[in-house]
Amino acid sequence: MTSVKAWSLLLLPFSLVSMGKAECPVPSMNGRFVLSLESILKNSFADDSEALLECAKGYERDKGPTSITCVNGVWSEVKLICKKVDCGQPKPSPHMTYSIRDGTLFGAYIQPVCETGYDLEGSSHRQCLVSGWSGKAECILSECDFPDPIEHGERFGPENPVFNDVITYSCNDNYTLVGNSFITCGEYGEYSSPPPICIVMTTPTEASTTTNKATTTDTTTVSTRSHVIITSTKASTTTNKVTTTDMTTFFNLLYGGLEANRLFILCASVFVALCASAFVVLCICKYSKQTGSYDTGEELRAKEDLFLNQSV
Repeated sequence: MTSVKAWSLLLLPFSLVSMGKAECPVPSMNGRFVLSLESILKNSFADDSEALLECAKGYERDKGPTSITCVNGVWSEVKLICKKVDCGQPKPSPHMTYSIRDGTLFGAYIQPVCETGYDLEGSSHRQCLVSGWSGKAECILSECDFPDPIEHGERFGPENPVFNDVITYSCNDNYTLVGNSFITCGEYGEYSSPPPICIVMTTPTEASTTTNKATTTDTTTVSTRSHVIITSTKASTTTNKVTTTDMTTFFNLLYGGLEANRLFILCASVFVALCASAFVVLCICKYSKQTGSYDTGEELRAKEDLFLNQSV
């Protein structure tokens, strides 16, 4: 009995020492760090034990230790530094460029852009993942449907037209083409304009020919009349402009053209001659009145004196 008590007293200090050491719980990590597979299987960590760390997916070790230590129930500071994985520039693809706005690090997105005349096939956006850029994309030359045939005409061009290919058209005999004689395949699979049409050519009839001639003659007459009126107006600057213009218009309406002009000149000459004659007559009459004898009664008094002498 005495020996059992003695052993208990001897083991008491060791039990006190073991009771003073505290265990650490499983450490909680942020998004950049995770526990290694070996450490994550443990439920608790004794004092002075270590937990192994790794960089999370999408991150890689830059510097710092990969472990932490349990000290009196508290984990030591994490000094591991992990940085995002950089996917780098995507591989070049024919007729394609990339719009890179958020960089090329893990989680970033880029947008493929095709050249003019090419259509994008595949992913419209690609993301940087652990395995690299997600998705695939390529630029395919734009295609246009072969246009339908036109009536009374023919079309010429490739059966599978692509961007910038040209389709040409022609009409059969006795038909005329209305619209563009060629159309071009555009960058969005549409043509530059609708196909043309072929309409039958019309032959002018005798009545329409006569009407055209009459219209031409009327136009010529109007033009001649306008010319005569302008010419007569210049010639009449020395006479009464209003009277001359009215007479010219009258003669033009009767005879037209050059004959009216000649008739006008003849009549104007006669008119001037008549006016000159009338002026001469008026002058002679006026002169006669000024220089002629007056009835003074002298002849009558001479006769009376003669009768008186005879009577005496």
